[in-house]
Amino acid sequence: MSRMNIYQGGRSAYARFEGAYAPGSGVSLATAVPIAALILRDLRRGWTYDHGGSRVPMTPELARRRLWYLYPLCIKHTGSGCEHVMRLATLAFLRRQIPPEYAHLVRLEGPNAARVVAELARLGIVPAAAPAVVARVSAR
Repeated sequence: MSRMNIYQGGRSAYARFEGAYAPGSGVSLATAVPIAALILRDLRRGWTYDHGGSRVPMTPELARRRLWYLYPLCIKHTGSGCEHVMRLATLAFLRRQIPPEYAHLVRLEGPNAARVVAELARLGIVPAAAPAVVARVSAR
């Protein structure tokens, strides 16, 4: 089976099985924030997807590895501004919440994006005082 992106893009595991996904391609601060929010959601519910689309347990260690891997991906894809991605990853892991200063960047797309965004807010993954989070329903 081919390697599937887990969180990002219309062909990701999240798009396929959840109907919501992090938009864009590559990792920058703008794309890392919604990915981090979905990683925290997976940690909260206790399971996630692997690159084949199978459900696997989401442990704190796996969440930490996925969050911190955003930094080298940012360096690979953009080469600049990546210190903010490392700060995001570190604080998100320690607090189990998207830091308020980055919460305005949480954007999801897909037919279930609004439902998942509402869940992120209800679970406290996106701070209540944060600016409005965007959910865009896109045709597939």
